[in-house]
Amino acid sequence: MIAPMLSKSTEILPGSKDYIFEIKLDGQRTIAEITKKQLLLYTRNFQNVTDKYPELEVLKSCIRKKSVILDGEIVALQKGLPSFELLQQRMNLRDMRAVRRAVEDVPVVYYVFDILDSDGKSLLKIPLQQRKKLLQNAINPCDAVKVLPFFESRDFVLQQANAFGYEGVVAKKSNSFYYPGQRTELWQKLKFQLTDSFVIGGWVEGGRSYNFGSILIGKYDGPNVVHCGRAGTGFDEAKIKMLMAKFQKLASSKNPFIHVPSTRERFHWLKPKLVAEVKFKEWTKAHIVRAPVFLTLRQDIAPRQCKL
Repeated sequence: MIAPMLSKSTEILPGSKDYIFEIKLDGQRTIAEITKKQLLLYTRNFQNVTDKYPELEVLKSCIRKKSVILDGEIVALQKGLPSFELLQQRMNLRDMRAVRRAVEDVPVVYYVFDILDSDGKSLLKIPLQQRKKLLQNAINPCDAVKVLPFFESRDFVLQQANAFGYEGVVAKKSNSFYYPGQRTELWQKLKFQLTDSFVIGGWVEGGRSYNFGSILIGKYDGPNVVHCGRAGTGFDEAKIKMLMAKFQKLASSKNPFIHVPSTRERFHWLKPKLVAEVKFKEWTKAHIVRAPVFLTLRQDIAPRQCKL
C-alpha cells in the first residue's frame, strides 16, 4: 500500500510559473490499485473501502494497462458540486444491502489526478507533468471514473473555483516527484473557507437534548493533545444523538488535553478516538479557532493525523 502525498495549507498560492493547478475536491482521498481482475481501494489511513463503492468495479475495465496504481478522490455530487455531507451517507455504511441501495440514491465518482505505478513500474520518481501524460494514456474515462483536469493559469482556476462554489484550489510543482505520506510545499492548497480536522477530547454540558452543549477539539503536538477551542454550533438532533451514542463508549476520567481553560461548566472527557471536521474563521496566536462550526465526523482520517 502507498500512503498518499499531502499538500500544505497556504493563504497565497504560488504564481503560475513552474506550477499546475487543480480544483480542490471535497471528498474521500483514495488510492486505487487495479488489475484487469482485481481492485483495491483504500484511504489515507489504509482503510479498505473497496466494498463500499461497488460501482467503482468499473475501474478494472477502464484501464489500458495490465495494472496501475492511481491517486484520486471519491466524491458524491450535489447539483454538480462535491458534497462531503452527502458522501458521508456512503462512507458510514457497513451492511452490503444498504450499500447496494445507496448506489442508486447516492452514486459516487472517482476523480483521478495522479498515477503512481504502471504495469509494475514505479512512477514515484517521474516528474508530475510526465505522470499527467502517462495518466491520460492509462485511463478510459466513464460516468463513474473521471480524470481531473489541470490548468496552467492560477488566476483562471481561482476565478472559476470561486464562481462555481468549489472548496478551493491546489497548486503542484510541475517537476515534483511523488513523496508518499509526506506533507510538502511542493503541493499547496488554498481553501476559500477554512476547514480542518480535529480530535474530539470531550464535551461540555448545555441546554440541548442529552444535556449537550459543545465539543472540545484539539490537535496533536508530538505526543500531546493541544486544546484548540470548542464547537457549539452545527448540531441538529440527529447529529447530537449520533455523537452521544459514540461518546458513551469513549467516556474517560482522564483529561486528554495538556491544558484546558478552567470554567464552572461541566466537562466530560473522552478518549481522543473521534475526528471532527470543523469550519472556522481563523486561528488565533494561541492556536484557538475562532467561530468553529461542526460539520461532520471523519472516519477516513486517523486521530494522530490531526497535527498542530
